[in-house]
Amino acid sequence: MAGPFFSATSKPSTLYQYWKKSSLFGLALVTVLCSLSYLLGIWQNNRGGSILTSHLVNSVPCTDIERRTQLPSNPHGLDFSTHHAADDSPMTMVTKHYPPCDIKYSDYTPCEDPKRSLKYKRNRLIYRERHCPQRGELLKCRVPAPFGYKNPLPWPSSRDYAWYANVPHKHLTVEKAVQNWIRFEGDRFKFPGGGTMFPNGADAYIDDIGKLINLKDGSIRTAIDTGCGVASWGAYLPSRNILTMSFAPRDTHEAQVQFALERGVPALIGVLASIRLPYPSRSFDMAHCSRCLIPWGLFGILLS
Repeated sequence: MAGPFFSATSKPSTLYQYWKKSSLFGLALVTVLCSLSYLLGIWQNNRGGSILTSHLVNSVPCTDIERRTQLPSNPHGLDFSTHHAADDSPMTMVTKHYPPCDIKYSDYTPCEDPKRSLKYKRNRLIYRERHCPQRGELLKCRVPAPFGYKNPLPWPSSRDYAWYANVPHKHLTVEKAVQNWIRFEGDRFKFPGGGTMFPNGADAYIDDIGKLINLKDGSIRTAIDTGCGVASWGAYLPSRNILTMSFAPRDTHEAQVQFALERGVPALIGVLASIRLPYPSRSFDMAHCSRCLIPWGLFGILLS
């Protein structure tokens, strides 16, 4: 046969044994050489790294880093003086002294003068709007307080009482006597909480409104009361966490809003006729009108 033949029962030839021994010897030799090379590399790396580190430390000098912020040589020589001084000449103060007005002007409201308002048209209640005096009509005096004026009572007492001397007008106590608006008792006014449409009191009237509109869920936080009278409706809403702005026109005899202000209720003189009230849209969650005589469906009068 052309080549060695191996049978299951025959022994390996001499050539095969030599090749097997040579392979094991070479593998062992390569392993030993690799191990020696690895150990030699570790030894050289440690020795050389130490020498290199030592060389770098010795070759780079240690120097202090200079401060970048340089202080002036004379820190007390900084100039903080002003270079644009005003004129040093003394100012001349001109003080104007105005004498007190006559006591008849104690209720004077410049832009709500009943005598001046009668000069304007009554159509749409324009005559009850604000009509401010011209330059030649301006008063040059100080409006006096009513005789015996006292500091208003603190809230919540002011809701029910006000000093008579602060608003010395009894006309409403007679005109609105059956409607339970206001009473005169000694040196003060008493406000039972009544109104034109709620003679049983504002508290009971608001309870009736609460049966139709939820006043407790926080959806109504602000309200506006048109034709407020003495503002009894707005005076009883703070207990429901609702802030009310009350307004009414000035009548020819007196300003009912003055009673509201003495009671500590937010109020202003207004009529909602031809001039818009000074509030942006959606300022109020609820509008109230109790015989306020406002033509809501005419002239584009809307509250949004």
